[in-house]
Amino acid sequence: TEMEDEARMMDIAGDQSDGKGGGIDNLLYSADAEFSCFADLALTSPGEYYKEGEGSLIQAVFDERAFDRSEEQLVQDCIDQLNKLFPSSRKLKCTWSNVAKLGQSLYREKPGQDKFRPTQATPISNFFLAGSYTYQDYLDSMEGATRSGLMVADEIIARAD
Repeated sequence: TEMEDEARMMDIAGDQSDGKGGGIDNLLYSADAEFSCFADLALTSPGEYYKEGEGSLIQAVFDERAFDRSEEQLVQDCIDQLNKLFPSSRKLKCTWSNVAKLGQSLYREKPGQDKFRPTQATPISNFFLAGSYTYQDYLDSMEGATRSGLMVADEIIARAD
């Protein structure tokens, strides 16, 4: 997903919040980085995060394995992993960073964890569970929550027949 347009990648002049800014306007997931999801907030939420002349604002979400590292080390680890995922990012410079550590704010995606996610149907009659935390095909995300809701609807319809 590299931009392959160095001039556009380096362009931080003017208001690019019209959806035409360089980069990927989406929340991204990766199994190839320590952080499970990340986004360029200047593109995904320009009204709140875009600042003229400042370029990208990357948010990366690490799990509890990051708690023992210093803020400086976490920032460097994030940059190193972004550089590996997106080689053209090696030409960019980090000018500001902030680390917020929130214990137990997200689950860690790793093999074998799906068995702990509840299904939508429960042993209680007419009681169903919907949400990103339930068993479905996506990570804990808005897409997962939507898919879970559709699965609940299927369960209700199946029981109504």
